[in-house]
Parts: sequence; structure tokens; C-alpha cells
Amino acid sequence: MSDDFRGSDLGGAKISTKPTSEGDRDVLTVNNLTGRSLVLNRPKALNSLTHPMVQSIRRHLQEWRQSDLCDVVILRSNSAKAFCAGGDVVDVSNKWTRGDRSAAMRFFQDEYQTNHLIATYEKPLVALLNGYTMGGGVGLSMHAPFRVATESTVFAMPETKIGFFPDVGATFFLPRMDGQTGTYLGLTGQRLKGRDLLYAGIATHYVPSERLPMLEKRLQEIGTRDHAVINQAIEEFSAQPEGRSEIEYSLAPLRNAIDRCFAFNNMEAIVEALKQETEQPEWARQTLAMLSAVSPSSLKLTLEQLRTGRRLNIQQAFALELRLAEHRLGSADMHEGIAALLVRKTNDPQWQPSTLEAVDMRALHKEYFEGNSGSAGKTEYQQLSFINADAAFDQYPHAFGLPSEREILAVVSGENPQAGDFGMNRAQVLQFFEREKAGKIGVGKKVAWVLDRKTREMPDSYVLECIR
Repeated sequence: MSDDFRGSDLGGAKISTKPTSEGDRDVLTVNNLTGRSLVLNRPKALNSLTHPMVQSIRRHLQEWRQSDLCDVVILRSNSAKAFCAGGDVVDVSNKWTRGDRSAAMRFFQDEYQTNHLIATYEKPLVALLNGYTMGGGVGLSMHAPFRVATESTVFAMPETKIGFFPDVGATFFLPRMDGQTGTYLGLTGQRLKGRDLLYAGIATHYVPSERLPMLEKRLQEIGTRDHAVINQAIEEFSAQPEGRSEIEYSLAPLRNAIDRCFAFNNMEAIVEALKQETEQPEWARQTLAMLSAVSPSSLKLTLEQLRTGRRLNIQQAFALELRLAEHRLGSADMHEGIAALLVRKTNDPQWQPSTLEAVDMRALHKEYFEGNSGSAGKTEYQQLSFINADAAFDQYPHAFGLPSEREILAVVSGENPQAGDFGMNRAQVLQFFEREKAGKIGVGKKVAWVLDRKTREMPDSYVLECIR
């Protein structure tokens, strides 16, 4: 069991020094009182996940889930440069191309099972996202109830650049982000940094990196499984925004343009909208350049995936991704993208087809999204079991981040019954969320920004109404 550690004493903590598997060399475990930490320990590879690492993480999470000695689990890196920059897709591609398809698909099966375990973990789980957090690293963190960003955090889902699609549960979480933000991030692979993650809803808290050791120590000693208490403890280490009145969010000036251009259900319409964009022409030009560099078939696949994901529960989302992963491994683009960007490092992939117009959407939809709907019709590689088999929610069970745009507008419109029977003015809406979120750092700026963009005062009244 992971609660039996043998190692050096680090200020009361015990760090494991006896690997029991290959993955345990790259995933260390720390035990301090009632806290348990998983420490990603593959710094030269930016903690990119190997299959043994995934298996080690899953095994420790299962053991700690059952341990009476464990109250809180922390996921972090041993490197200031990267939490986890993704999965080891080069190894997966090599296994598939040399004919070991079962081994290639087991990586995704085990990874998605671990992601779902994190999403449904009963005990408080805190991910400390210092440095690069991309791809597989997003899967380890985005589903946790507590996700702590720092000034060095860099988030991205860049899978379309290698001819793949945003996976590790992105089918579920990207469509549930504000407006078309998730669609934009999933298609382009655009990076967000630092406090961006808090306002986008990717992180639940923003803590300066110099405070992370103190925060980890506090959580290890807290002695409770109460999520509300854990939330308040993290909040005590959070940093106040700078004194500027405007929101510190790089996408803030672009959100209207993002929602306007990425609202369509086909890529050709999105491209045309970007070409016609007049309020943010330079952003539109740069976005078109980003889209033109990635796999056209990945773009069409990803857009359909994210639109489908809006109506799927968490289990259905992972099941769909496993199906898509098998079909994508059978395509030329994924292996070409991995070779060009990660092996040859020439960044000159030769996509097949090479243009959006040449991608037959009907054929793509039939191959990736139709048929094999029941378990009996699935291939052996598409069989996905869940450790928490009954957990299949439509929305994450915990909401410790800033309020979403949808939640804010529900208060303005009266759809939220807690808002009362009468319309609210701006000050009352702000007060509602300050009270609802217990004065959470950043809540005032986020709510004020959404109200500025999405509401107006009614004629002859200070009461707000939504702008449709």
C-alpha cells in the first residue's frame, strides 16, 4: 500500500524511494500526516506521460481512495518548468505503426480511465499547475475539484497540430466553457497563461508559485475531507489581482469576436467569419494562420466532437474519445503530425487531405461518429471500463472556481431561483456573487466584466436585463 513509505524525512514528510514498478520511478509519492502527494518526476521530458506513469498514478489513487489515513490528495510536479506537457504520443505512434495496436490503445484506455477516476474522486484532490500544462497534463488536472494556477502556468490543448483531437475529457470540458472559448482553444491550440486560467474557468485558484510549498504543507496537515474547508484553505494562499480596474484576462478584448466567429457548426463557416471579422482583424488574421497550419481533417473532426460533447455525460465523452482515438491512429495525419513536430522537428507536416474543402465531412462523420453504438458492436480497443462505474454526471459535481458566464446571466435573467422574484441592479448582482462565493478573489472582476458585455440597464430603471 502507498501508506507504507520508506524514505528520507523531509520536514515530517516521507518521500518514497522504493519503486515497485517502472512508473514509480517517474511518479514519486509523498506522505505527510493525512495528506498524500503524487509528484511527476520526468523533468527532462517535461513530465510527458508514459503508460507506466499512468498506471502508477491510477494505482496510487485507488489505494489512497480506500485508505483511512488519507484525507487529501495533491498532484504536482518536481519541476518549475512543467506540470505535465502531454502524453508520450511518439511511443504510442511507434507501437501502432509497428503493428502493436493493442499496446497503443491500452495507453488511451488506461489514461481515460484514470481521468474519469480523478473526475469522480470522493476525496479532495488538488492539482498544482506550475509550468506547462498541456494535453495529458490537462487530463490529470482539469477534472479535479481544485486546480491551482501560478504565474508560470501555460495551458494548451494543441492536439490538432499533430493531426489528433483534444482528448483526455476535452469532449466534456471544452464545450462547457464560457461561450465559444472552448471551441477556440480546442481548434487552434492557443495558449493561456497565469491568471488567464482563473478567468477562463480552467483553474479554480491563482496562487504565486513561491507559496506552493506552504500550501502543500497546509493541505497535508489539514486533517479533513471537507471540500469547503479545503477550498477556503487554498483561498488563503491566493493572490489578489493587481490594482487595475480591468480584468487581467488576455481573451477579454477578444471574447465577442471569438463567440461571433466560432459559433458555427462547420469549419468553412468559421473560416469565412474570420475573414469577414472587422472588430478584431489582426486577431482574425493570426487565427486564420494558426488554423491553416494544422490538420484539416483534425479541425473538422474536433469541431464535430465538441458540438457532440455538449450533450454527453462524462462517461459518454470518454467512450467517444476512445473510439475517435482508434480511428485517428488509423489515419495518416496523426503519424505524420507526430513525426514532423516531435521526431523530425521540421514543423512541415504534409496533411492528407491538405485543405478543408477536400475533407469529405459525410465520410468523416460516418467513420468516426456512426455505428458501433452498443458495447457488442465495439472493437476490443473501444472497450472502456470505469472504476467509479456509477458516476456519469452531466456537470462537474464541484464548483469552486469563479462563476461561469452562464451562471452570472442566470441570476440577471431570474432563471436562478436563489436570485429572488425581483430584478437586480448591477450592485445587487455583484453582491450576490460576492456572498455566494464567500468573497473569492477575482469574483468581482469576472462578474463586472460579464455584466459589461452581456447586460444593460432597463429603460427607466437600474434593473439589468440580458442582451440577447
